[in-house]
Amino acid sequence: MADPRFNLLTDPLLSVTDGDDAPPVALTLPAVLARLGAAQPTEFSALRAHQRAPWHAFLVQIAAIACARGGDERVAVDAATWTARLRALTDGDDAPWSLVVDDLTKPALLQPPVPEKKLATLKNTTEQPDALDVLITAKNHDVKGARMAHAQPEHWLYALVTLQTTEGFLGKGNYGVARMNGGFASRPQVALAPGTGFGARFARDVRVWLDARASLVEAYGYRDDGIALVWCVPWDGSSSLAIQALDPFFVEVCRRVRLSAAGDVITVHGVSTTAARIDAKALLGVTGDVWTPVRLDGAAGKALTVSERGFDYVLTTQLLFAKDYRRAPAQEPGDDDGDAPVFHARALARGQGETNGLHERVVDVPGTFRGWLADPTERDRLAAFAQMRIERVAEFRKRVLRPALIQVVQAAPEPKNAKKDDDRINVFVDRFHASIDDLFFPSLWRDAALPDTADRNAPWDSSIVALGRRALTTALASAPVPSNRRERTVAAAWRVFEGSARKNFPAAYTHSDDRTTEPATTEEAQPTS
Repeated sequence: MADPRFNLLTDPLLSVTDGDDAPPVALTLPAVLARLGAAQPTEFSALRAHQRAPWHAFLVQIAAIACARGGDERVAVDAATWTARLRALTDGDDAPWSLVVDDLTKPALLQPPVPEKKLATLKNTTEQPDALDVLITAKNHDVKGARMAHAQPEHWLYALVTLQTTEGFLGKGNYGVARMNGGFASRPQVALAPGTGFGARFARDVRVWLDARASLVEAYGYRDDGIALVWCVPWDGSSSLAIQALDPFFVEVCRRVRLSAAGDVITVHGVSTTAARIDAKALLGVTGDVWTPVRLDGAAGKALTVSERGFDYVLTTQLLFAKDYRRAPAQEPGDDDGDAPVFHARALARGQGETNGLHERVVDVPGTFRGWLADPTERDRLAAFAQMRIERVAEFRKRVLRPALIQVVQAAPEPKNAKKDDDRINVFVDRFHASIDDLFFPSLWRDAALPDTADRNAPWDSSIVALGRRALTTALASAPVPSNRRERTVAAAWRVFEGSARKNFPAAYTHSDDRTTEPATTEEAQPTS
C-alpha cells in the first residue's frame, strides 16, 4: 500500500506570490503559515474568488488550534516550528495532512476514515475538483461546471476546504456545516482588519480566536481537549458529534468524501449520509465563530444570513454599528488594526438549489472613527446618525422617486388609471440604491464629524435628490414610452419629482454640494423651470 501522497507538511504544493508580477513559488503548508505569521504579502495563484474566505478561515483556525494546544501563541515562527506544531495535533502522523491516503482506516486531509474499509462504499465519483466545490453549476450558467480537466493537487485542496467548511444543504443526505443558520444560509466572514490581504489579516485573526477561547468553552460547553480536527474521527454517515465533544476552534467536515489517485489523476469518491456530522441544528449557526455576527432575534439569536442583496449599505450599517446584531468578536477594534482599519465582510449567498452571488464589502474606517467604534456611546451615536440617513433615503424613494418613475413606465397615466406598484420601475430603483451605496459611507464619515446643527443633514439631502435626478434621467432615456405621449410623460415625471422633492427635501434646494456630481442629461429629459 502506497504511503500518504500530497503531504502538505512536506510537499511544496501551494503556489504563492507576493501579489506582484513575480512568478509563484511552491511552498509547504508550514512555510505558508510562517510567511503569513511574518505578515508578508501573500496571494495563492490557484485560489478562486469564492474560496478566499474559507481558505483564510482554515489557515487561521489550524494555526490557532496549534498555538493553543502547544501553549505558545507566537505566530511569527519558522516553518520547522509550524511543522512540529501541526504534527503534534495528529500524534506525529502525516496522514491527516495528506490529500491521498490509501489506508481507509486512517484519515486524510478533510476526509474522515471509512469504517467500511471499502472505497466502493463511496459510490459517487468525479475527476474535477470544481464539481466537488460548492458553486451550483448544474445548468452551466455564469460559472461553468466540471471544467478543471487537468487539476493540480492544490485545486483539490481548495475545493475540499470550501466544501467541508462552508457547504449548505443540497438535497436529502447532503447536510451543511454547523456554522450557519440553516441549510440555505451562508457562513459569513465579518471583521475589522488592517487590510484585506491574507498577510494583513492572519496574525490578527489568530489572536482573536485565542483571546476568545476561554469564553467559548464557558458559553458553549466546548472542551479544551475536545475534537479539533473533525476529519480525524471515523464516520459511517449515520452518527453526529455533539458540540460539547469539540474543541472551540474545531475545523469541521460536513460530507463523506475520499480522494484516490492513479498516477497524477485524482478522483473523489463520495456518498450521502443519514445525519449531519455535527448536531448543531438547534443553535441556528450561533457556535461562537469569531467572524459571524449574531442577529438579536430570540433568546440566543441566530447567525447572520446574507441574501442576494449582499452587504448593501443598510446591512453594513447594522453590522458596523451593532444595530440589531451582536458584533462578531473579529469586529472589535484592536491594537493591531492600524490607524485606519477597514471593515471587511464577505459571504457566498445561497438559496434552494441555487447560488445567489459572492458578496464582499470593504469600508475604509478613518482613523478619527476607530476609537468611536470601540466606545459604545459614540458607536450608538453613529448608529443613530446612519439610521436617520437610511430613513431619509427610504422616504425619498417612497415619496419622490417611485411616484416619478411610475409616471415614466405608465406614460403619464390619468390619476384614476395609475397603478401605485409597477415592477418595471425596480431596475431604476435598484440603480438608485447602488449609487447611494457608493456614496453612503464616505458621506457618513464626512458629515458625522460636523457640528450637530440644523443644516448638518443638508449635504445628504442634496446628494439624495441629485442621485434621484440621475435615476429619473436614466429612466426617461431608456424606458419605452409611446411617441405620442413622450413630451407629456417627461413633463409629468419631472413635475412629480421636483414638486415632491421641494416639499419633502427643501434643504436640497438651499444647499449647494459640489461633492455630488450631477448627471449629464438630454435636453428633453431636463426638468423645466
